[in-house]
Amino acid sequence: MNVPSDPSRALAERWFRKAENDLLNVANNLRAERYASDTVCFHCQQAAEKYLKGFLSWHGVPFARTHDLPELLKQVKQIAGDDARAISEHLFLLDPCSVSVRYSQEYEEEPDEQEVQEAVRSAYAVRVWVRSRLGLEERDA
Repeated sequence: MNVPSDPSRALAERWFRKAENDLLNVANNLRAERYASDTVCFHCQQAAEKYLKGFLSWHGVPFARTHDLPELLKQVKQIAGDDARAISEHLFLLDPCSVSVRYSQEYEEEPDEQEVQEAVRSAYAVRVWVRSRLGLEERDA
């Protein structure tokens, strides 16, 4: 594990807290009798994005202001190498959820139950991958 400087770790931990808030929104929505599937998918994408930004921050790597998960993945690969392939499919699945899933002109139908479940699984897969690479326990969330 690469031990970051205190400012890098503090910034990363802020990103992780924000990501956990997105996952809390996902969990709260899924417990509801009715929920907006596009909102759930959006928060899944946001959680993954924030975990990637936290990973980069942990390593002191600056990144552009972007919601583009494949672009963030390129930077993550510079640190993690081929190991980052483990999350690439999840990121490509989540990437459209940042913008297009929320706007009717770009996404004709609301995500269905299967798409929601895939987004949830993908968000948690990214979470587990990042936390395990940094040696963070689940209880540290």
